[in-house]
Amino acid sequence: MEKTVTINGMKCDGCVNIVKENFESITGVQHATVDLEKKAAIVTSEREISNDELQASLSETKFTVA
Repeated sequence: MEKTVTINGMKCDGCVNIVKENFESITGVQHATVDLEKKAAIVTSEREISNDELQASLSETKFTVA
């Protein structure tokens, strides 16, 4: 499954890496591609991942799933 979400709060490549690592730590997520310019992430997973799950993985950061 593939899901695209908008990410608010990213300003640099370090931000991109943090979002990618947090998303890829979710059980079932196979890969995450994060684009700073588009402020978006494409999450590839073996099951449906909710926006709430994605946001929960970012709870310790300043980033939000729109």
